[in-house]
Amino acid sequence: MKNAKLAGVCFLVLVGLSSCSCYAREVNQVDHCLLDKKKVMRDCWHNIEKSLGDRYPPLESSCCHTIKDAKDIHCVCDRFTAHELTLISLSKFATVTRACGNGLHTHSNCAGYRVREITPSSPPASP
Repeated sequence: MKNAKLAGVCFLVLVGLSSCSCYAREVNQVDHCLLDKKKVMRDCWHNIEKSLGDRYPPLESSCCHTIKDAKDIHCVCDRFTAHELTLISLSKFATVTRACGNGLHTHSNCAGYRVREITPSSPPASP
């Protein structure tokens, strides 16, 4: 009887430990989409801001480095909050991603914005 109780307690301890380690792994997983979105908001703000944004960042800019380094630029769209969407232009975001070499796919959905075909054009000439 003692062996059965001991085996039962050991089993419960093992189940408890395995469920804790699984939970710990889930908690420690990094949301790369959210991290990439935060970097985009920080580094590309002047390019995607609704009123004043410049759609054509230089390829050497921190914005373009952030866009190029994003693990999945499409999932960034899913992380924009309602408040952020009132401040940024998704069409500018789509253009910036294309200008930086990691463009959103044509006709994909980005936070409710259907990405249009973006024809390559040159940025405005500097005076």
